[in-house]
Amino acid sequence: MKKHIYLPTLHSKFLLEIDVIHLKISCQTLREKALLEFLYSTGCRIGEVEKINIEDQNWENCSVIVNGKGSKQREVYFTTECKIWLKKYSY
Repeated sequence: MKKHIYLPTLHSKFLLEIDVIHLKISCQTLREKALLEFLYSTGCRIGEVEKINIEDQNWENCSVIVNGKGSKQREVYFTTECKIWLKKYSY
């Protein structure tokens, strides 16, 4: 009887700084720039961003409440640069 040995597979990929710069340059609209900056600065998933309500944002703290996996709520913080892009897009 043979035993199977399972080796973990590495799925972790990360972006280099140059990759992030290329992504930012490739954004064509305010919406794309704001979304990319928000995703990058908070680490949120797309599904979490879809569920964000405007009243969940706190502009003073640069934070927002997101609903994650399993309906768990958490507060995430975004950068000042992200705040600028979000304000430009929303107004």
